[in-house]
Amino acid sequence: MERLVRYQRPADRSAEVLRNLAAQLPHDTRGYVVSGDDESGFRFEAQVGYHDALLELRPANGPWRSPGPRLVPNLVAELFTSNEPGVRTDLSNLGMREATSALVAPVAGRFEAYGALVLQRHGGPGFSEEDLRVAQRWANVLGEVQSHAVELRLAKLSLVEFTRAFVEAFEAVEFSQLGHGERVTAYALALGRALELSRPQLADLYFAAMLHDIGKLGNGLDQKIEDLEHPLRGANMVSGSELLLRAAEGIRHHHEAWDGSGFPDGLRKEAIPLLARIVAVADTFDLLSSERGQALPLREVEKALEAKSGVTLDPAMVALFVNILRQGKSTQELSHLRESDLPF
Repeated sequence: MERLVRYQRPADRSAEVLRNLAAQLPHDTRGYVVSGDDESGFRFEAQVGYHDALLELRPANGPWRSPGPRLVPNLVAELFTSNEPGVRTDLSNLGMREATSALVAPVAGRFEAYGALVLQRHGGPGFSEEDLRVAQRWANVLGEVQSHAVELRLAKLSLVEFTRAFVEAFEAVEFSQLGHGERVTAYALALGRALELSRPQLADLYFAAMLHDIGKLGNGLDQKIEDLEHPLRGANMVSGSELLLRAAEGIRHHHEAWDGSGFPDGLRKEAIPLLARIVAVADTFDLLSSERGQALPLREVEKALEAKSGVTLDPAMVALFVNILRQGKSTQELSHLRESDLPF
């Protein structure tokens, strides 16, 4: 189970279970995981032993629709005659019609069904009741892991909605600050995508950027005060949440400087966490380009960023961000945080 949890995509977790089952059971054992339901439709999520073209098909019916773990007595009838001619042809071309036996093991979490795991044997003896029990044990593990992942994603989405609303309320105290957190987050995520960060890293970056100034709550909400304690205070405020542990590092160190002259810890160069270096560039860009700060023309902003490169800001992050700016998007376009930008 620990290995499955490390996979970020549901399809990767399903594929890992299928690979383990195909290796564990004898003879030519192949299979797939189907997810979905009658309302959303069914899809092949992962496969082993066939071809990835299977994952493009959208079957209407199949042996997974009958409840409970079971051996399938007539695969041709359940998989072929119940689907449209085009789907039947595609399934035949993928070798499905040559399967001599099959079994189905439902995949379900704690609260709802996820789909089904289907194994098909090509040649050799048919599947036994013991094979079915082995497959169902793996299906149960997969169901638990998929359910946990869904719950974690919903928790993150709830936290996303809360942090956005909270930051907006915090910024609304002073009109010039309104939108600062969202703009910094949009810039930071643009940098993160250019760096090809993983989805978990982008999620951590989202929270680090959105909440980077949360520690200013401790100065009576007076945004004009130069509060040198706010990074440390902000990190302490969020570090009690397991979901925000890595984001807390970005919050704590977003005012460190490349040359070591920053605060709170005087870190320098790569000793500064990557998330903090990204947030620092995004935060500085917003200060230079928005009405919150200097509202400079874009060319002047670029010059100012390059002047800070290697002094207060990571030169590699500055170079990459300037390259993003030169790809033709306006500051207004870059600053808009779209739902599709969210790594959840």
